[in-house]
Amino acid sequence: MVEGIQLDSPTASTNNWEKMPDPTRMFNSFEFGHAWWFHIPMFVLGVSWAIRLRKANFFAAANPALENGGLYNYSKFAAQNHFPNENLPNTCLIHSEDKLDFIWEKVNGQGIQFPFIIKPDVGERGKGVRLIYHPNELEFYLKEQPKDSYLIQDFIEKAQEYGVFFFKHPVSGELKIPSLTRKISLQIVGDGVSSLSELIQNHPRASRYQHLIRVADPDSIPFLGQLVKLSEMGNHCKGAVFLDYSEYISPEMISAFEKVFETVKGINYGRLDVKVDDLIDLSDPDKLIILEVNGANAEPIHMYSPEKNYRAGLRTISSYFRTMARMSKLNLAGNRSQFKKRDTLRSLREYMKK
Repeated sequence: MVEGIQLDSPTASTNNWEKMPDPTRMFNSFEFGHAWWFHIPMFVLGVSWAIRLRKANFFAAANPALENGGLYNYSKFAAQNHFPNENLPNTCLIHSEDKLDFIWEKVNGQGIQFPFIIKPDVGERGKGVRLIYHPNELEFYLKEQPKDSYLIQDFIEKAQEYGVFFFKHPVSGELKIPSLTRKISLQIVGDGVSSLSELIQNHPRASRYQHLIRVADPDSIPFLGQLVKLSEMGNHCKGAVFLDYSEYISPEMISAFEKVFETVKGINYGRLDVKVDDLIDLSDPDKLIILEVNGANAEPIHMYSPEKNYRAGLRTISSYFRTMARMSKLNLAGNRSQFKKRDTLRSLREYMKK
């Protein structure tokens, strides 16, 4: 039996986590439950607010600048381009049916070097995200993936990744950060005795993602206390753990993101996935890089932190949906015809075909 650390205690704090040699061993009672545990309540909340606002696609009004409000079938490339270039990685948009010479011309034109990230332009939950080290890997990736548009993006080698949830009032422009989540990618710590393969098999989180893990020598024995990274990705589907760092939200941090949002219009609700070298850099707009912009589909991922419980997660979702609905109501005032149901349904049909 894999030995892990299951937490459901409201007294756990980031101070405890920082002292742990491997926080990715932690999990809570619902983290690996079926996705429908949250999808069904979200659906019910969505229907409820649609009835109350008398607008089936009310979510589209939460973020007028994003197709479908960023709930589904929206371009990540278009979303990120609302933000300052200095806060974005070098990125190019390609199609899987483009000729390779043309793709490499785009990549080189943006100054993107190996290794780099490739991911679907329309997608979520880390599906299809790959770190490419060699030209042959890109060619193989494009052949195995559906014919579609993809982003090729600099791999940002900053030390820490965070999910920064934001609310921006549609009228006053006031920005709030209600949630800050640190993402720690999958890792293991050597005991000086067990092989890499054995450590992975006996790790409460890594054992669930063995099919995704690629190591050069599975029989090698990491020395005692050696930290071995098994993934560079901060996605839950790649094994990352999410830790609630909301206690570190400060006026300085909010001020930094106000600067980032200074020229952004029509994006009021969602989550920025960002990388920095250190937590303090979240308070400096010149030191943070936005990896991805999530709209109405954004989850307040701090609810997956190991000390949280399912009931608290449901309360969080309900609270965030209420805020999204209120923002939609403000944007719908006098503009209801702008968000046409037929456009939403057409986009949904396109999305379901993918």
